[in-house]
Amino acid sequence: MSGLHQDCHMHPSFKTKPVYELNCSYCDHLVCVRGMRAILLADKTVELYSTDQPPPGMLLLVGPDYQTNNCQCKIQDTACCGCGCMVGYHVTVPCHSCLRSCNNGHFWMYHSNSVRPSERLDSTGKEIMVWASVPPSSNDEKMVPYKLPLYIECCR
Repeated sequence: MSGLHQDCHMHPSFKTKPVYELNCSYCDHLVCVRGMRAILLADKTVELYSTDQPPPGMLLLVGPDYQTNNCQCKIQDTACCGCGCMVGYHVTVPCHSCLRSCNNGHFWMYHSNSVRPSERLDSTGKEIMVWASVPPSSNDEKMVPYKLPLYIECCR
């Protein structure tokens, strides 16, 4: 298990959850290769997806930071780089209440109606990858192809 992502802050129950690739529901553009199905801490009735790190050049931060009525987190909307539609938000400053809650340590959220999930397979291509075996984002072969060319294309 050497070289695998071992987040000591992630509750053990999250480590058995599958990893998802997420495509924009509006244009089918890939927006995430490290997604997790989650529940909003401030409102347990809201299902969404989250990630520890979006692929570079897949999302645009849109507008200023703001707060909702549910908690004191500061968040900023995110849009798909392929079509510009809003797909989620980034928690830029988490509040104390959310940090104290049992959380997965992810600060990039995707609205479940704005993305289409598919389970990511492990390196053998036969088993569904779980969070206990996801590599660090810097070593994740699914992240590497997106580092520079798409960032340049998106930001032109």
